[in-house]
Amino acid sequence: MDTDEERRTWWAATSEESFLAWVAARSAATERHLGPVLAVGRSGAGVLVAETLQPAGPSIAAALDRLGTPSVGVAVTLTTPLLDLAVAASRGAVLLGRARPDDVVVDDSGAVVFCDRPTGAAALVAGASADTGLVEGVTALLLAVRVVWERVDPREPCRPGVDAALVAARSGDPGALHVLLETVRAAGAPRPVRWDPPAGLFTFEEAVPSAPGTLSDQSVVDAAIGRVRDLVERGVPVGRRRLPVRQVVVGVVVAAGLAAAAVTALGG
Repeated sequence: MDTDEERRTWWAATSEESFLAWVAARSAATERHLGPVLAVGRSGAGVLVAETLQPAGPSIAAALDRLGTPSVGVAVTLTTPLLDLAVAASRGAVLLGRARPDDVVVDDSGAVVFCDRPTGAAALVAGASADTGLVEGVTALLLAVRVVWERVDPREPCRPGVDAALVAARSGDPGALHVLLETVRAAGAPRPVRWDPPAGLFTFEEAVPSAPGTLSDQSVVDAAIGRVRDLVERGVPVGRRRLPVRQVVVGVVVAAGLAAAAVTALGG
């Protein structure tokens, strides 16, 4: 899933109790890194339904393909919110559904958003949300975190510690997840995710053609440089011969000296 388009999905309850618990928990959450619930209601048949939003943005893997090798700071920015969610979910503070690592998207502002599937529900439109490769929410978050850190230069001093903490956190133990979170935070200062080069870096101005019979200032300079280069390389034309520039300069200096001496003598 590497689409940059916003996606809205309607879900119908298959287990109303589980679905209600997920919808209630998500509707009450103010976490910007979780895909939001937009609407809740019942169908004409009385089935509980809810609409969720996946914001526009590529999946985490597609985002990294665009960014290239992320710096440690960018990796910290991308993974710290995911680990905050994982720690909260492991302690029961957040209720997550099932998901895939690619259900983590990077929105236009460079923030990560986890778009899990509601518990006890199925998508109303067939094919709107593939069910293959789904794992528990915490596991999906850890897989997404691993995807990011595997792209970081292995020569970075923080890599061994982060890698070891990731392995230990696979158990889903709240303590191990907290250690991983603190290890990532200590790896470096967060840095913004930049999609585009700074404005003006590749700005080109279209050349304005000169009027017929005229030369622009740049053209005059270019012509002068070309003339000097020709004289240096080929010599100064004197009759049918070309004399080296050095010889001509020496001759000019000598001639100027003789002329000055003559003027002085005549003046005396």
